[in-house]
Amino acid sequence: MLPPVSSDQRWRLLAALILTGLLQSACFLGLVVAARQYIVGGQAAIGSFEIALAVAAILFLAAGRFVERFVAELVAQDYVCKLRQQVFEHTLKLPVSDREMVNKGGTLLRLTSDMGAIRNWIVQGQAPLLVLGVWFVVAVIGLAQLHPELAFSLVVPAAVAITGNFLIGKRLYRSSEKVRRRRSVMIRNTTEKLRQFHLIKLFNQKGKENRRFAQQSREVRRRQIAKARISAILRGFNEAVVLGTVLMLLLVGLRLSNAGQIPGDYLAVVLTASLYLLAQMRRLSRLYELWTLKQVAHDKLTRFLQRSTVEDKGRRKLPKRELKIKLRQVAVAQRFEPFSAELGAGARIVLVGRQGCGKSSMLLMLAGLLPLSQGKLVFNGRDSSRFHPALWAQTVALVSAELPLLSGTLESNLFYGARKRDEEYTHEVLTVTGLLDCYERGDRKIKEAGSNLSGGLRFQIMLARALLRRPKLLLIEDDAALYDPDIQQMLLRLFHFFDGAIVIAAELPVLQEKVTARWHLGEGTVEGCTEHDAETANVLAFDPSIKERCS
Repeated sequence: MLPPVSSDQRWRLLAALILTGLLQSACFLGLVVAARQYIVGGQAAIGSFEIALAVAAILFLAAGRFVERFVAELVAQDYVCKLRQQVFEHTLKLPVSDREMVNKGGTLLRLTSDMGAIRNWIVQGQAPLLVLGVWFVVAVIGLAQLHPELAFSLVVPAAVAITGNFLIGKRLYRSSEKVRRRRSVMIRNTTEKLRQFHLIKLFNQKGKENRRFAQQSREVRRRQIAKARISAILRGFNEAVVLGTVLMLLLVGLRLSNAGQIPGDYLAVVLTASLYLLAQMRRLSRLYELWTLKQVAHDKLTRFLQRSTVEDKGRRKLPKRELKIKLRQVAVAQRFEPFSAELGAGARIVLVGRQGCGKSSMLLMLAGLLPLSQGKLVFNGRDSSRFHPALWAQTVALVSAELPLLSGTLESNLFYGARKRDEEYTHEVLTVTGLLDCYERGDRKIKEAGSNLSGGLRFQIMLARALLRRPKLLLIEDDAALYDPDIQQMLLRLFHFFDGAIVIAAELPVLQEKVTARWHLGEGTVEGCTEHDAETANVLAFDPSIKERCS
């Protein structure tokens, strides 16, 4: 459930709105009483004091409207800001398996359209409802003092309005949901196509994408028109109720006056109250429509916040002894078959296998980005299911196109996630990755995913970013840049410099003498070398017969 609007001390602002309604009601009643006394007194002219008093009352009523709107905006913006932060934090806690859902258009709608609907309800619905609710209660009590039938003529139309809005509002809710769903589809498609703009150009699919967008846009328009039709019916109904209420008040007041049940001068009071009521109730003509849009947003956000998240459980403290990882029949459904192995500090592992056998999935699993479907992954004797996500992120670093560069500067990308800066270590990393000259020449702007950089430079920056986190296990996914001779020389420097374990999903001849083991991911078979401890991992030398010697 979403937190109530009155939480986090916002109830004080809401109380100020109620107080504003009371003061406005008292001020308006003062004007009515003064007008009645003037009529009963039979005065020939209005004095300057009475004029000044009337002007002051009008200014006070106008100031009340200002306070109402401003305070309502304060409440709405504070609530939406906290709610938006809650949604974003919840998004970051979702499991990686939910990433496709997160990337859909609905997420953007949650942070924009849904928040806008909630804000509109607070400012244009809830706040006026509080103020005018107070005024309505005061009006009913005041009219009841004149005659019970006058109060009854105000309460009955209000009951009719509530019933009608409820019945029509059901259809409006369903229609609003359909509009939101179609808009989400259009946003999702548009976001994907704009990100792949070069693909559309290269394959000359502008016509096809134009037609698809036009079809989705027309569908959104059709749903919006259907919603507008119901909304128009609702507004027309509310306007009829408002006008009917004013007419009923006047007719009842006139009948009671003619029957001598109320003095004639009271009719002027009823007329004044009716005119003010007309202006105020028109403000509520969109009340149920705003509530319906808010409720759609509320339900969507509630279902989203109820999605299961990854619990931050286990200790956050890094293991003091050298890293040792055991894979016990680990598997990911439809990604790779059960696999068992061990690796320790200093291990240099190459993943071998045909294309599609699951090498990238193995790296994602080791990085904690892909949940196991079976088996156990053990870090220094601790099951990965009890491994704190923050600790996992500090222990393992992945270099992969799955984790692209972000738009910003070279420095912001290099130190993204770095826990602390050490000038000496930074200099070593930049030297190993060949970025020292580029870094010292000054900050460089990087576009999203590094689209303005060469493939080799992108890989260098991603590798340096991973190393600056000081991981104990470095995972490197296969990349076109790895087959560049300069990048291969950089990898040789890396294998010599990095004192942690390395698992790379590419078999490069230049690295053969540095490799300590090969893990072969086959179809239903497991071929590989198991390092029993860190010392073994450091002394094993690459040899074609390594599988037999390690078995």
